[in-house]
Amino acid sequence: MILWISLILLILALSTLLWMRKEATGYRVRNEIVESQSIPECFDGYKILFITDIHRRKLTDEKLLELNLKPDCILLGGDITEKGVPWERVSSNLQSLSRIAPVYGVLGNHDLYAGKEKLEALFNKFGLTLLKDKTVRLEKNGLSIALSGVMQPATRKHPYSNFKGHAKKDQYHIMLVHDPIWVMGKRNIFADLVLAGHTHGGQIVLPLFGAVRLEGFYKKYSAGWYNLIQKSSAAVPLLISRGFGTSHIPLRLGSPSELHLITLLKKP
Repeated sequence: MILWISLILLILALSTLLWMRKEATGYRVRNEIVESQSIPECFDGYKILFITDIHRRKLTDEKLLELNLKPDCILLGGDITEKGVPWERVSSNLQSLSRIAPVYGVLGNHDLYAGKEKLEALFNKFGLTLLKDKTVRLEKNGLSIALSGVMQPATRKHPYSNFKGHAKKDQYHIMLVHDPIWVMGKRNIFADLVLAGHTHGGQIVLPLFGAVRLEGFYKKYSAGWYNLIQKSSAAVPLLISRGFGTSHIPLRLGSPSELHLITLLKKP
């Protein structure tokens, strides 16, 4: 009897580990729709591939082509690598993405630990755009939308800068930031859409107990869509991605890895 119970527990444990490994290594694509009256008509149907928190994972050309996403641009939400990851892998990942569409990105806290100078050099090598408190224009048919990237502070003791982006009046404006804690206490966000990562959605989310590694602010803002209430404008939508990679252990539970294909739609 004890032998049978032990065998059943062993099977359950192995099945759980296999499932956690599957959740951590998948290429799940979340199709997101964002509507706004500020989106120019020529950007109606514009597609953005949003990827964050790659960490140690390896992207492959074959898998990316198999997904058949065909984005107009790619946004990297930070933690593109981490300390100890071979730079050949990071280089390969960035090169694979650069073959698909123009790439824009911000750095995350793990990128700073790994070596921001080397990462910046790879961005330059493959013609990618690194946004360090910088705004660029995404242009199409003579019109444009604004994309701003927020620079990650060197440590938690260093606050974010006062950068708010430089969009023109009534221009659709996307704000890209690694850590969603940037939005905390802000009642005047001059953007129409905020994209963030960092949380991994908790990575290990237990039934009844919830995310075991999240606390404070991140308990409320863990993953998914949120509306940020503003003083003088409509609520600003915030998307927090669970991310593509993992941190510390290559396993996930209740918070599968994900990519986001965001389609902009002109709201009548």
